[in-house]
Amino acid sequence: MKTIRNICWWLAFMVVGIAVQAAVPGLDVLILGLVILLQEEDYRNMLWLLPVFILLQEGMGCRSFGASIIWYTAAILLFRLGHWLFEVENFLFVFLLSACLGATYFGVAWLMDPLQGIPFDQQAMLDASLVQAIFLPVAWRLCVMLRPRRESADA
Repeated sequence: MKTIRNICWWLAFMVVGIAVQAAVPGLDVLILGLVILLQEEDYRNMLWLLPVFILLQEGMGCRSFGASIIWYTAAILLFRLGHWLFEVENFLFVFLLSACLGATYFGVAWLMDPLQGIPFDQQAMLDASLVQAIFLPVAWRLCVMLRPRRESADA
């Protein structure tokens, strides 16, 4: 029963995430799911969710082609680096992580757009990076409140 509830939660998360991304161009809502999976150390679910997140991002065209892999890899690396310094369920950790991810968002676009012949609009990307950085801590708090509590690691 816990497994079905968990799958339903992730499916609902993806549906809402896709809808929010459609309403706010340039925002990556699914990165929030990755942060939650890393916080819960739920690597079994990450094995199937991370490729789904990447395929969804690539398919929706929210980022330059191939940038999603770099973006999610950077998020994992930043999380692991911050994990050594802070308690991962602390709001300050998520706030600092979101600031770093906002800068990374800009950096990935700066790196990938010219490689693909896409004109790089610095101001628009700064705005999108700021929205990404502000969105993550607020949405994280909401998702943590809505996420069903896990009694065991098997959930």
